[in-house]
Amino acid sequence: MKHCLIAALCLLSGPAFAWTETKDFRGLHVYEASGEGVALSVVCDPDGAMIPPENHLMMTVQGENYSGDYQIKSSERSFEGKIQNGTLVSTDGDPWNEVIAVLRSGSEIDLSINGMSYALNTDQPFPVECGSSAE
Repeated sequence: MKHCLIAALCLLSGPAFAWTETKDFRGLHVYEASGEGVALSVVCDPDGAMIPPENHLMMTVQGENYSGDYQIKSSERSFEGKIQNGTLVSTDGDPWNEVIAVLRSGSEIDLSINGMSYALNTDQPFPVECGSSAE
């Protein structure tokens, strides 16, 4: 019994919100991470399923698409921006590049919205460039 309890505690201590990846029939790669009250989904179009290729970030807060100002940051970078209807698109240019740069710069992401702070521990930085030109 003691060994079962120790094993269960070890499972609970690891990051619970790592990026998960799925691929749809069109070749779109969907990466998702969520924490208490917040979820991020990043859809990458590496093979040009959409013409022109479009990549998307979807942000939900308390289960609703969020519209408004936000700040996203890691230990290395931060970005403040505005999102409409819970979606940011790669054709938006600089905001897309900056958000992907933040996601790729660390595994502990903080999202600040309307005076509330949400934490995402993704175990590893976002794994792909997803159409970004940020360094």
